[in-house]
Amino acid sequence: METPIIKLDRFPLGVQSFETLRQRGSIYVDKTDYAYRLIKSDTKAYFLARPRRFGKSLMCNTLRAYFEGKKELFEGLKISELEKEWTKYPVFYLPLASGDFSKENAIKNRLSNALEDFGSKYGVEITNPNLSLSERFGKTVQEIKQKTGLLTVLLVDEYDNPLITSEHLDEDKKTYREFFSVLKDYDDCFRFVFLTGVTKFAKTSVFSGNNQPLDISLDKNFSGICGITHEELMTYFKNEIQEFADYQGVSFDEMLDSLKKWYDCYRFHEKGVKVFNPVSLFSALQSQDLQNYWYSTGTPTVLMKRIKNSNFNILKLKNDVEYGKDDLKDYKDDEVQTDIVPLLYYTGYLTIKEYVEDERLYILGFPNYEVEMSFFKSLAREFYGSPDSENGFKYSKFLSDFRAGDIESVIERIKALFCTLPYANDKSVKLVERDFQNVIYLVFSILGEYIIAEPHFSKGRADAILINKTYVYIFEFKIDQDAQTALNQINEKNYAGKFKMDGKKLFKIGVSFSSEEKNIVDWKVEE
Repeated sequence: METPIIKLDRFPLGVQSFETLRQRGSIYVDKTDYAYRLIKSDTKAYFLARPRRFGKSLMCNTLRAYFEGKKELFEGLKISELEKEWTKYPVFYLPLASGDFSKENAIKNRLSNALEDFGSKYGVEITNPNLSLSERFGKTVQEIKQKTGLLTVLLVDEYDNPLITSEHLDEDKKTYREFFSVLKDYDDCFRFVFLTGVTKFAKTSVFSGNNQPLDISLDKNFSGICGITHEELMTYFKNEIQEFADYQGVSFDEMLDSLKKWYDCYRFHEKGVKVFNPVSLFSALQSQDLQNYWYSTGTPTVLMKRIKNSNFNILKLKNDVEYGKDDLKDYKDDEVQTDIVPLLYYTGYLTIKEYVEDERLYILGFPNYEVEMSFFKSLAREFYGSPDSENGFKYSKFLSDFRAGDIESVIERIKALFCTLPYANDKSVKLVERDFQNVIYLVFSILGEYIIAEPHFSKGRADAILINKTYVYIFEFKIDQDAQTALNQINEKNYAGKFKMDGKKLFKIGVSFSSEEKNIVDWKVEE
């Protein structure tokens, strides 16, 4: 079927400006009722944590347009029926999502230049060179108040991004402590403060002491402030879903189920609404193609390096993991932090699946298929290098081997991956075994995107089963036991029974891994 002509600028992709979206007639999913709730609350300062590319910048820009008094942009939106007074305030808008913050004083210079631009806009120039950055900030908002009779609105988008990429973290945290101390010292000069980020950072003074911003990241009332709810999907994108379904030759409900599988099921409170990842959803609807968009846009390399340098066992993620609700809410990232689970949540790799109320425990898991595959691919790239590199995890080569029934090549490729691991001389048998299981889990999880795969490491099933159009592969792995023992288990437990009538050639593969050799030492194949 011929692809229908899609008006590309209908989708709010790559544009964070509320004003631009409204002026060019793009779809704007109306979140202005959330903005109104924030603006009219007795609370003055807020913090919102959401994964990257989840709509935080657009919310900041929506608030910016409101406080700049651009009433005409809000015609027809929810807030236009709620707001009766449109006061224009001095807005200090500080976008920190992009820029090179690795160099010394990069953050200080960025804040200093932004402050100078803000002050000059309102005719305020602080010329005393002996004043610190925080003193200049304080005097600027104080003079603006005296000149205009109005309080300043501060909007900081992705406040934590400079710290994540900083190579002078102690000094840059000190800069943050001084700069944001103004929020407390000159509290009477601010009308509204809104900060966004992926997570809270420790030792920056922003989230300590009195007058710290109210964290609404795990607040049920704001669980849908970013992302696309099911109701919003049906309200704004029903036609696009139908066009997508027609192009793919499936029903509307089948298309909707596919979109849910790929991009849905983020939840930011146990009783909050479920939301789709907006960038991935819009990308799929625009291109009419179900792809892994997160992998190229949402994977923070710092997180992957943190996992690689920690003792985190990725096998924990084959099932959902438990984490205390209070611990998750109070979490602050720190360079010495070893607990990876909350960081996986805040960066969008895990989400709230269930809540055990009596124990105040969250059950966290992958939100959708796209994110799960992105996680495994990013880890494989971090541990084994790019698929394009000499020793990288080459998905296409593995797939070719499986299509050809070449078991020996598959085993040799897995062995090559183990050779890339930086084993320490004194590494314990337990850690070596863990790394072995992690490699196998990664390999078969990623290949499961391309080949039908049975659940891995489940009780009563083989360690891994891969199925393509021609072959069925049943793997059993043993550590410090011979390959025949592994093969015997496949036969004794009749793992192959359910596949014998499929008409496909069946391979049973027993594999022996040596904790001393730190690699596969033997394998046996039975057809």
